[in-house]
Amino acid sequence: MKTVMTATFLLALTFASGAEAAPRARVRDVVIHAGWTWGQGPSETFTRTLTEEVDEGLAACAAGQDLRLDLKIERLNVRHLGDIDLNRPNRLVAQVKVRRASDKAVIDLQRIDVQTPDEGLMAAVRDPELILAEATGRAICRTFFAAPAA
Repeated sequence: MKTVMTATFLLALTFASGAEAAPRARVRDVVIHAGWTWGQGPSETFTRTLTEEVDEGLAACAAGQDLRLDLKIERLNVRHLGDIDLNRPNRLVAQVKVRRASDKAVIDLQRIDVQTPDEGLMAAVRDPELILAEATGRAICRTFFAAPAA
């Protein structure tokens, strides 16, 4: 049976310019569907890290657009220290839905498949979940906004 962990993030991340707030694209919802290929699964902070990294990317590639993203993570493999398989890439497969914030109309819906190389011992220095979250932000920018995040 599939386990569903839902974390809803309604982040107040608008920037004020004068008296009015400028529109900003941001992650509205992250849903993780567990059950079929997980490895050890994400840490407790993964959805927060993923949301922060994707929002940071959207600030660059979707600036001025009042959009919301729904991320439905279908597959997540992250190698942690102590895992036996040293050659498996870290991988995230997610369905990404882009909506207009004003009327919630779906603008685009696509599946992304993000893989980052496992850096072996470098995982001790840099968190593989953070690396995967950053790569996911860049993939969303490339896929939906035709501009890589900075």
